[in-house]
Amino acid sequence: MAHSERHEDLVAALAAGMELSSAERLELEAHLGEGCARCEALRRDLERAASSLAAQAPAVAPPPELRRRILESLGPARVAPSPARGLHAGIWRILAAAAALSAVIVAVDDARLRRDREDLQSQSAQLAGRLQSAETELAQRALRARVLESDDVRMLILGGQGPQPNAKGRVFWSARARRGVLVAGNLAPLPSDRQYELWVFQKGKPVAAGVFDADSEGRAAFESTDFPEAEAQNFAVTVEPRGGVPAPTGPIVLVGSPT
Repeated sequence: MAHSERHEDLVAALAAGMELSSAERLELEAHLGEGCARCEALRRDLERAASSLAAQAPAVAPPPELRRRILESLGPARVAPSPARGLHAGIWRILAAAAALSAVIVAVDDARLRRDREDLQSQSAQLAGRLQSAETELAQRALRARVLESDDVRMLILGGQGPQPNAKGRVFWSARARRGVLVAGNLAPLPSDRQYELWVFQKGKPVAAGVFDADSEGRAAFESTDFPEAEAQNFAVTVEPRGGVPAPTGPIVLVGSPT
């Protein structure tokens, strides 16, 4: 059966020494038998609270008549129980029960607050992930717009090469703005010490245009601000050591020509 706060209340009532009906006891036993982690954790918390309460309870001085009654019990005479003593013991039983009930209530509230805090932490993590994705998407749109708004923008299609034949991409660039945007997909994940590096070819020679990483789904949107001043003749992407190198050394995974 599905967990509910009613089951927690039954666990707390049982821990406080309250009598459960047959139906309530059967319901709780069936629920615990299904392995409810929350109710088991609450039961353990209440047991610890009860043990702590017992250990911290102050010593109670016996009534003054106790010594007299013990001495008299050694002889033939017997003294009837004192009504005042019975009342005193009853008060202590009530106080002890109230203290135990208070400990149970505190433990139940603490368990519920801990559960609510864990739920809020999980929701916060999910919201943070969504916010980061939204910020990334917004940044990508902004950097594309900076290039695409240029009146001399050009575009080239990149095809997969070598170890990544399924990779694909496009480069949008403006010679006047000396900026370019690479949008790629189906890129393979790389070791932590490797990055992708974009190259702009001029007069047959590659010029480094920046390094970038692909996300977990193999996508990348990279803005290069290191475009050379002269006209680009070709573009390529290689796998290089993290941080980039002045000349390509790794395998080519994307390459294309201006259209």
